[in-house]
Amino acid sequence: KDVRAGAGGPERPASHGVPGYPGRAAFRPGADNEYVTRLGERLVRKGFGRSYTSGPGSRWGEADRRAVEAFQRAQGWRGGAADGYPGPETWRRLFA
Repeated sequence: KDVRAGAGGPERPASHGVPGYPGRAAFRPGADNEYVTRLGERLVRKGFGRSYTSGPGSRWGEADRRAVEAFQRAQGWRGGAADGYPGPETWRRLFA
């Protein structure tokens, strides 16, 4: 029996009206999934889409990383906290 958490299982439940964070693996270089699209669309809607020359799309890339980093810096985060990779707090703030 496979008991690994998140092993192809359903999306994590929403919290405070925010869609569930899919986990860091969804945003690795070359990842291609609906969460990358959802994240990119939200970044554009919030005014952080300048790094996109086309898109956003479903494949994670440097434009996504730069857009997330710009959002994180706008939160006042610096250094490793503004690495351009969305963690649970970045996700929550974007979708709140």
